[in-house]
Amino acid sequence: MPARRRISALRLIQRIKQHEIDGYAARMTAIRAEQANLHEEIKALQARVESEGHITSPEAAPYLAGFLRAVEARRALLTGQLAALDEKAAGIEAQLMGSYREAKTNDAALDQSLEQLQKHEDRREAAETEEIARNVYLRNRPS
Repeated sequence: MPARRRISALRLIQRIKQHEIDGYAARMTAIRAEQANLHEEIKALQARVESEGHITSPEAAPYLAGFLRAVEARRALLTGQLAALDEKAAGIEAQLMGSYREAKTNDAALDQSLEQLQKHEDRREAAETEEIARNVYLRNRPS
């Protein structure tokens, strides 16, 4: 593949990988926000248990056990959702790291291709300069 086409292809791959990385990062941000919401809900449940989880009157006594069971069931559900989000985040993080490694490999290949193209251009320019100098010398040399 010609050098300029290779560089164009590597730049395209670089943009695609960056888009992929940005997508994974956005998904991770959404998961982290959802996890924060679940943690806040768990804290709110704990605060509610601390404020309402004791018997204040004889009429409330029969309902306390049901309230505590409901809170515990909700906490277990939220904890399960957090665990599922953790697994999902771990998978996305692995994909993100893979894409990041591929992007860095692509960056190295692009840098190498650009360096080779620059060396080629430098050699071509040096050859042209030598040709001009030789022609000037040949025109100006005494016959």
